[in-house]
Amino acid sequence: RSSERDPPNDPPSKFGKDDSSPGKHRGPSTGLTDDSPLATHKLKPPESLCAKAEEGHRRATSFGNELLKRGELLKAEACFLSALRHKHDFPMALYGLGEVHVGNELYGLAIEAYTLATQTWPQYVDAFVGLGDVLVLLQKNKKAEEAYKSAVGVGKTDALAWEALGRFYLSHQVKQFKQARVTYQRALLAVSSGDVSPGLLLGLAESARGAEQFEECVLKADKASSFAPNFARAKFVAGTCRVSAGDVVGAVPNFEYAVSVEPEQVEHHVQLAKALVTLGKRDVAEKVLTDGIKTFADSGNEIAKAELEKVMEEVVKETQKEL
Repeated sequence: RSSERDPPNDPPSKFGKDDSSPGKHRGPSTGLTDDSPLATHKLKPPESLCAKAEEGHRRATSFGNELLKRGELLKAEACFLSALRHKHDFPMALYGLGEVHVGNELYGLAIEAYTLATQTWPQYVDAFVGLGDVLVLLQKNKKAEEAYKSAVGVGKTDALAWEALGRFYLSHQVKQFKQARVTYQRALLAVSSGDVSPGLLLGLAESARGAEQFEECVLKADKASSFAPNFARAKFVAGTCRVSAGDVVGAVPNFEYAVSVEPEQVEHHVQLAKALVTLGKRDVAEKVLTDGIKTFADSGNEIAKAELEKVMEEVVKETQKEL
């Protein structure tokens, strides 16, 4: 998600103050306050860790984004806090804090940051999506749906917003495939050039797969990959739907392509191997699994390696039964 969409510029300021009187309901925040959990939590770094701390809210935020991409979460947090010291209601810095806390699995703080970002800039699509993603992780599906719908509400022509809402309905926690289909169909009409958007087309494909409409799934997934040649997910979905439709031979090239583009996805190796076994090509399937096991061993992904080893055991057992 991008955090570079800027709202109107305002002059710098310090952290805000909580003006609510004791015992009274606290009104909507206008940004980060000194008593906010984001400013007081025990793991909060000193702002001196940010090399751009004194260069204003925009430079501090931009540098924080660079650090975030490099995985330097503590320094990134320091930069976002520095930015908010200059301008306490700068939504990009609040969003950045949300991303930092997601990275640290401090989801309560992430929710606080994303919520403040949406309050300070009510049209901030990315922040609503970030909020929804965290709520999904916490299995708070109703609130997550509200966040994604808010993203669509303020970003009616924004593909990111529509994809987030559609992805929510497709998730294993929700599985509302008809609603997902309706969402993606509405998105195609609302988003400029939506009918050639690979992400939206893939959403329609996955909706069709969930509804067991496999031929439509193949058509939409193939169309998505035609607009994005390196879209491994689209090739993979096309392959799974071809298998379900009985075209295992046609699925193999899809899975092979998915493995070649995104070898880090264990499901690509698993489905390719299973398709090859179905076609009686057990020796080729074993090689696919052996190569995959080596890939994950080299990368240190023990969970994926173990999954492929389990599939390998099943293939070997089936082969021995036939001998």
